[in-house]
Amino acid sequence: MNEAARWELLFKRDDLAVSEVREVAAAELRPGEIELAVERLALTMNNVTYARWGAVPPMNFWSAFPAADPLLGRLPVWGFVRVARSSHPDYSAGDRFFGYLPSSSHHVVRPAPAPQGFLDATPGRYFAHPWYQTFQPAGAVDHRDDRRALLRPIFPASFHVADFVVGRAGGDGLTVLITSASSKVGIGIAHRLRSNANVRTIGLTAGNHAELLIGLKLFDEVATYDELPAVPAGPVLCVDLTGDAQVLAAVHGTFGSGLMHTTLLGWTHGVPTDEPAAVDPPQLTAPTQELFFTPAVESATIAAEGADAFFARYHAAEDEFIEFTESWLTVTAGIGPEAVAAVFQSLAEGTHAADEVTILTP
Repeated sequence: MNEAARWELLFKRDDLAVSEVREVAAAELRPGEIELAVERLALTMNNVTYARWGAVPPMNFWSAFPAADPLLGRLPVWGFVRVARSSHPDYSAGDRFFGYLPSSSHHVVRPAPAPQGFLDATPGRYFAHPWYQTFQPAGAVDHRDDRRALLRPIFPASFHVADFVVGRAGGDGLTVLITSASSKVGIGIAHRLRSNANVRTIGLTAGNHAELLIGLKLFDEVATYDELPAVPAGPVLCVDLTGDAQVLAAVHGTFGSGLMHTTLLGWTHGVPTDEPAAVDPPQLTAPTQELFFTPAVESATIAAEGADAFFARYHAAEDEFIEFTESWLTVTAGIGPEAVAAVFQSLAEGTHAADEVTILTP
């Protein structure tokens, strides 16, 4: 595929191992619309979750950027973009933003003013929450933008879950068990909690990732799925990023009445495609399992703190975490839609290195 060509990357919705690239023509811009050209993006297990939950209400991620063929889907991604063409008086070619996009080289939106950048107000376009509708202004490119492309869509989950944990810990303290702890979200949570004397963190991971987590020196303890840690004396809060019924059942069985809360945050392990019922949280005994929907939590936090105070606090934390990743997270490069598809498959298959990120450009 010619790098200068306009393309879209399509996945077979019921078999994510199958993808195809199609060249597309430039869209005719209507008054008030702008065309965004993708500059760079990064994929994480978050994008795999979008695909696996693509047809599951209320998320319906495939509905965000539907393909002409209903058997195919354009994968939702996040990335930096520049305005390529504009039919809007307030936006010019070269303006730079960060936002939610389809797996395509270009994307047409209808901007509407917002406190932080603009909202995509394209009629009939589906968004699970206004969080996915917002394009944040981005300044000139700097040396951290590759890492921002990776972390900006997912670090908010780490940031808000850590706040939630601190709130539940109170003055008595608790132990936080984080499953799929080698995920960037899991590492981000531990990084936020590392200096909190009231919170003890246990990272639960696959055996091949344990050495990485131990080396990061963020977790008080690292354990593997086949060797669950000893039950601590105090209360335990589980942050589950696996979405795996067997993992959750083992955690509940091990910690029993000491488990005060289970926060459902991710779906790194996935389910077989012939078991659609497995997308529902497993029905386990107490305590209550609660789905943590980061966009809703962030909206509530901004309303409580005020936008300026919140974003100052958030961006300081994001910059601190980005700086931390520079010591262990390797950045590589990939070009073109085929590279996007290859990285997606490595994530879906669980073969992508936990200490590596591929920055993808058209």
